[in-house]
Amino acid sequence: MRSAKVEIIDFAYDPDPVTIQVGGKVIWQNEDAAPHTATADDGSFDTGTIEQGKIKSETFKQAGTYSYFCEIHPTMHGTVEVVEKG
Repeated sequence: MRSAKVEIIDFAYDPDPVTIQVGGKVIWQNEDAAPHTATADDGSFDTGTIEQGKIKSETFKQAGTYSYFCEIHPTMHGTVEVVEKG
């Protein structure tokens, strides 16, 4: 898949994990009343604050597994799995 959407709802990322191909992007859409972020554990990406009803996206150029969390609510965790184009 070239792109995939992750909804943020009820203080969770859905789906989790999300899988895309190398060069694809993940689009986070905040459906919660509270603002959230999608911030890589290793600092490789950070959407910044996503307000209610807004979207942010990141493009992934290398295969691998990327763990992320919400800087505002650190108990929220998600994973992006980036796979080689088959």
